[in-house]
Amino acid sequence: MIAHFSENWGFYTLLTELPTFMKDVLKFDLKDAGLLASLPYLVMGIMVQVGGFLADRMRSEGHITTTEVRKLCNCCAFGCQTLFLIAAAHSTTPSVVVVCLTVAVGFGGFAWAGFSVNHLDIAPQFASILMGLSNTVATLPGMASPLLTGHLVQHKTHEEWEVVFYIASGVYLAGAVFYGLFASGERQKWAEIPDSYALCRDDQSHASTDDMPYGSGSCE
Repeated sequence: MIAHFSENWGFYTLLTELPTFMKDVLKFDLKDAGLLASLPYLVMGIMVQVGGFLADRMRSEGHITTTEVRKLCNCCAFGCQTLFLIAAAHSTTPSVVVVCLTVAVGFGGFAWAGFSVNHLDIAPQFASILMGLSNTVATLPGMASPLLTGHLVQHKTHEEWEVVFYIASGVYLAGAVFYGLFASGERQKWAEIPDSYALCRDDQSHASTDDMPYGSGSCE
């Protein structure tokens, strides 16, 4: 939940505010700002595929554990996003800012090979429930981040936007540290299935259920 929240804070901040930043601070034409603002998400879409492939490749080779793969993908992505958002906050050249923001958002694609599929590692039979809970919490930045940005950016100055980038960087860094310390890629004890578990006993199996009396197919 914390990793998902952290990723979505920066994601929603830039998704909703990047065109405004490019227009007000970088002085891009609104049409050009819209096109350039979509570039980071195009890169992110590509990186999601690359990150998933690399994560599966590392797991299949067996040199590192699933936990290490998840932490590597997630923490490296968040670390790079932190650095490039700070770089964007201190850059004054429009082209450099665009590159930094594109790299920052693009590296977020690698994080999805970490926290996003981690539910399947720790509790595969409950993955849909866990993802629902995680995504509910991770939707909150979509409401909070634009409101905070609107409160901070009153005069549309570069210094005000620096604060917005600093906050997003701090959230990424906190998410990386927390995930790096506490995440796991192993099935949790509360999600283990006992070896003796069976839906139905073998002596209750039938070739067809047509001749089974009502209630006789229930499991013990």
